[in-house]
Amino acid sequence: MKYLKILNKIIIFLLYFFVSIGLIYSIYYINSEDPYKKHVRRNIKSIFKNNTLSKHLLNDYQEEFLPNTQFIKLNYRKIKLDFLTINQCFNSTCYSFYIDKFEDNLIVIDKNGKNFRYAKFNSLKKEKPKFFEISSNLNFKNILDIFVKDDDIFISGVTINNNEAYLEIVKGKFSTKNITFENVIKLKDEKCFFTHSIHSGKMQSFKNINNQLILSVNSSGDKDKPGIENLSPDSICGKTLLIDIDSSKYEVYSSGHRNILGLYSDQDVIIATENGPFSGDEINNIKKNKSYGWAVASYGEKYSRNKDNKQEEYKKEHEKLGFVEPIFSFMPALALSEIIKLPNTFSNLWQNNFLVGSLNGKHLVRIKFDDEFNKIIYFEKIFIGDRIRDLLYDKNSDEIILALELSGSLGIINNPN
Repeated sequence: MKYLKILNKIIIFLLYFFVSIGLIYSIYYINSEDPYKKHVRRNIKSIFKNNTLSKHLLNDYQEEFLPNTQFIKLNYRKIKLDFLTINQCFNSTCYSFYIDKFEDNLIVIDKNGKNFRYAKFNSLKKEKPKFFEISSNLNFKNILDIFVKDDDIFISGVTINNNEAYLEIVKGKFSTKNITFENVIKLKDEKCFFTHSIHSGKMQSFKNINNQLILSVNSSGDKDKPGIENLSPDSICGKTLLIDIDSSKYEVYSSGHRNILGLYSDQDVIIATENGPFSGDEINNIKKNKSYGWAVASYGEKYSRNKDNKQEEYKKEHEKLGFVEPIFSFMPALALSEIIKLPNTFSNLWQNNFLVGSLNGKHLVRIKFDDEFNKIIYFEKIFIGDRIRDLLYDKNSDEIILALELSGSLGIINNPN
C-alpha cells in the first residue's frame, strides 16, 4: 500500500511537470520571432482569441488528410533522400530539389546542383532505394528546373560571371555515368536578374515540337516595387519566351507575369501556375502575344498593405485594361508550384484532372478545367504537410512522385484500387 502511494505521488508529479513544461514551451513558441513558425503562431493565437479550440479539435471544416481524399483512399509513403544539401528557401531552410524521368529512371537534382542522381522506378518500392550519382560539367549557382525531352536533358539555372547574374539553359544526352552539357541559351537583364534572386526558369516543350521550348522568366523589381518592364516588349522580364534550341534565338511569347513556377504544355494548350504578391496566385491559359497584367493588374495586394478599406494597390479588372483574366486566382495564396495532367486510368473518380503542387499551402490541388480552359469546374485540396517543389507522374508504376523540400523526401502516391 505504501509503495502505491509513492507511485501515485510520482505519477502526479510527472504529470504536473510535463504540463508545466508544455505551458512554458507554448508561451515561448507563441512569442518566438522565428519566421518559420509565424503561420503556426498566428493560428494558435487566433484559436485562443476567438475561442475556437473545440472546432479545431473536432475538425468542423471536414478537411481530408492522406491517405484519405474526398472520394478515394490512396497509398502514401515517403522516402528520405539523405544525399540532398540544405539551402535557403523563402524565410527558412529547405532541401529543395527537382525531379524528372527518363525511361525507367527517376532523375533527381538538388537546387545547389551538387547532387545529380538517378534510381530505377522499381527500386522505389524498397524502404531505402539506391540512388546512383551522375557526373557532369554543370556549374550553376542555383538550379531552377530540369526537363527531359526524348533522350535530351535540359537544365535551367543561375550563373554568376563578374558579379553579374544570368539565366541559362544547357542540354545533354542522358547517361548513367557522365553527361556533358552544352549551352542552349544564356540570358541577361539587369532589371530582373540579380545575383541574389532569380526565380522561375520553368521549361516545357512547345506543342511537342522537338527544337522549341517555352521558358518562364520572373518579373522585375522587388516584391512591393515591380517595374513596368514586365509589360514592355523590349525586356524579357515577366515573360514567357519561345526558344529555338538549334539557333539559340528566342521571341517573347507572352508578357505581364510575376513568377511562374509551374508549366504544362501539349499540342493544344499551355497552362501556367503563377505566384502572386500578397495573395492572388494565378492559373493562366497562356496565349501568344497576350499580356496577363502584372504589375498593373492582380487580385493580390502589396505585402506592405495594412488590412484597411483603402483603395486597392493593383487594378482588379484585367479584361477592361486589355489584359487576360486568370482562369482562377487563389486567396489566400498557396505559393503554387508545378502542374501535371493525370491520365484517366489513375482513378474512375479523377477524370480529366490536373494536379498542382503548393509550397506555402503544403498540399496538392486536384483540378478540373472546362474544355476551353477558361475556368475551373472544381478543385480539391489534398493535405501533404510539406512544401511541394516539383511533381511528376510515372505511367509504368502508376504513381505520383512529389519533391518534398522541408523533409528532403520523395512522396509517393498510388491508388490501391
